[in-house]
Amino acid sequence: MGKVSDGIAALDAAAACAAVRADLERGRDPMELIDEARVGLQEVGERFDAGEYFLIELIRASQVFQETADLINPKLTELYGRGESRGKVLIGTVAGDIHDLGKSIVKVLLDCRGVEIMDLGVDVAPPAFVAAVRDFGPGVVGMSALLTAAIPQFRTTVEALEAAGLRDTVKIIVGGGTVIDLDAAMLKADHVASDANAGVDVMLAWLDEAGGASAAN
Repeated sequence: MGKVSDGIAALDAAAACAAVRADLERGRDPMELIDEARVGLQEVGERFDAGEYFLIELIRASQVFQETADLINPKLTELYGRGESRGKVLIGTVAGDIHDLGKSIVKVLLDCRGVEIMDLGVDVAPPAFVAAVRDFGPGVVGMSALLTAAIPQFRTTVEALEAAGLRDTVKIIVGGGTVIDLDAAMLKADHVASDANAGVDVMLAWLDEAGGASAAN
């Protein structure tokens, strides 16, 4: 852990952002800073699992992480550019849940890899996912949840997409601490992600495959 990750783990936005600014001024690779910030969020998750942090701390950690990402992303764009879009991803936390931690990591990791993202936020009802898929036209839909009570909303949301005739237009991935041991078929999803990094890898592979298929046609 470094100063950035320490600041995030301590829920100290001022310290985390100051560390980011200092490292950027010293010329540190912004991709390294994104990775360090992610480590800080992982520490928050571990403290939550250990009962040291609660939901309010998870929400605060997500906010701190986003503040650091807002400082890092312009430098990423300056150095690496965005280039041609790799595709579109729609993300959101399902209805009945306000967990935002993993989704925040996914959003930043996709953004810095040239993916267009629409983030619906938290406590997102199935009709909102349906409307966004219709309007935004993503190749992938990512849904997250932390609370066990919200798990049925994964299937409910997928069924809403089916009813709207949109299910076959997207790949669906779900994630969150409560779903990693669940079967994707039971949730009517294409994949269950074990963590944010693994989920991003799967989404990028889907997008790149779809892009390659489109180029071949």
